[in-house]
Amino acid sequence: MMFRGAKLMALVVLLHTFLLAISATVNGNQTCRSSSCGEIRNISNPFRLKSDPSECVYSNYEMVCENNRTMIKLGDGKYYVADINYHHSTIRVVDPGVKKGNCLSTPLYSFLDDISITAYRINWEKVINTMVLMKCEGPISDGNYIPITPCNVSSSSSSYSSSSQPYNYVYALVGGDSLFVNDLKYSYSTIISRNFITQFLKPGKVLSMSDLLEALLLGFDLSFLRFRCKSECKVKRRYCDVNYGEYTIQCGKPLNPLQ
Repeated sequence: MMFRGAKLMALVVLLHTFLLAISATVNGNQTCRSSSCGEIRNISNPFRLKSDPSECVYSNYEMVCENNRTMIKLGDGKYYVADINYHHSTIRVVDPGVKKGNCLSTPLYSFLDDISITAYRINWEKVINTMVLMKCEGPISDGNYIPITPCNVSSSSSSYSSSSQPYNYVYALVGGDSLFVNDLKYSYSTIISRNFITQFLKPGKVLSMSDLLEALLLGFDLSFLRFRCKSECKVKRRYCDVNYGEYTIQCGKPLNPLQ
């Protein structure tokens, strides 16, 4: 009789352990191991590599490992992942078109088109700058316009000027969170591209091309606090109050007042 009771108890413990394992897998992929790629040594919840098991991947937070570099698709672009800060719930991404050198390489993507991405948010509470690149017929004597030596100048390029074209001067104009055509003082300038830079430019500093390149190479931060809202508050059917400046969330009142 005691032997039968011991077998029954062992069966109950085994079943309980099995159910806990299923629950952990369903609720937050807690059984999935962290991954790594290149310099990113800890890729864990909510992020996973595409090569990881399907149950470990959230579609909006899927990364890929290409040539030993971690990359993530955002809107129509694919960016390098320079850092993941789980304490702040941010990732820092870099446009792959930006290269080190003695000239300014143009980013491949204009992130202004992608700020509606639902899984992430640009941290506007930090210092964010946008940059306009333009080509001009003549030199500009204005400290706000930064002389640029572009990398991809060629006779077949429509982006920059060549010796056969009248636009021989390229400048960058840096502004706040957005720049418009009305912000340009000189009518003989033509906009080449508009891109986010980063929050890493020091305000009030007289900028040079090397400052811009350094900022572009550092990239910019995106917050994934919205995932924490979903996983910590909305699953409990509660409102989520987000403080992007302090990198925190707080679950508020029930979504249904009758609860």
